[in-house]
Amino acid sequence: MVAALGALPGCSEQKLKDVSNDPKVKPFIGSQYEIVGLVYAYGMREHSKAPVDLITLIPPPGIEGSQVGFRTPVRVGSTITVLKVLRTNRLFDPEMDFVVSLEGTELPAEAITRVELFRGNEGTGFLQLNPAIYRKLPAAR
Repeated sequence: MVAALGALPGCSEQKLKDVSNDPKVKPFIGSQYEIVGLVYAYGMREHSKAPVDLITLIPPPGIEGSQVGFRTPVRVGSTITVLKVLRTNRLFDPEMDFVVSLEGTELPAEAITRVELFRGNEGTGFLQLNPAIYRKLPAAR
């Protein structure tokens, strides 16, 4: 099983920095994707009795542990919009995450939703999502 500790926002091991204004990542802000493959929304919490304060999207096989408050499939056809790009201090996995809005679901609105660009979410290029799960939508004009 994969430990979920590194995914929690309050864990001291992981630090996040908003790099959305960096010229290399700024073009990704506002990008929209349609969910076209199997992905689960995981409600993450500090410990088993804490409220969920982060939702992270992870394709199978996923994660387990007391930090997982819920796991629910995201409906195919739901859309995500990239709101921010975060740089993490992960050592062995890609260092970027997206903060997104997720439309077409019944998830808690007060929790931050992130797509971590590893665990099967990543595509092959810089800040690319896995095309088997996320289909990039054309830019609105």
